[in-house]
Amino acid sequence: MAARKITDTAWGLVPHFPSSSIRDTVNFYTNDLHFQLGGIDPEDADEPNMCSVFIGIGAMKGNIYFFQSQPGEKLHPAKAMIALGTEAVDEYHDLLKAEGKVRIVDPVEDKPWGYRQFEVEDPDGNRLQFFRFLEGGNPGPSDA
Repeated sequence: MAARKITDTAWGLVPHFPSSSIRDTVNFYTNDLHFQLGGIDPEDADEPNMCSVFIGIGAMKGNIYFFQSQPGEKLHPAKAMIALGTEAVDEYHDLLKAEGKVRIVDPVEDKPWGYRQFEVEDPDGNRLQFFRFLEGGNPGPSDA
């Protein structure tokens, strides 16, 4: 199979983030950031070694996989960007700010590169930027 045909089969991108505690990560992402739990492995372990969380619906959802760091291992926080619907960026920012459970490291604002965005940090130092395009439309739902 030609290289282009092989690479054209890609259907998603899933970032891997480090976690000092999978249970704490699940709690933060599902309760504080309002993500949904995709799964925990192994489910019955006191301290599982991985989990997946997601935001959104269908093929457009944003997945993140978290892997338990090993004892003594230095965490290397990661970053990812998640695109939201046109009105949802401001509404989500305002919700998180009002609840006061999430550290917002960069408040919502228009950026010179054409995004309206804000950035949050989880307890392990991983960061997520939530954004929308200022021009050209946004493929997600227009209202929350």
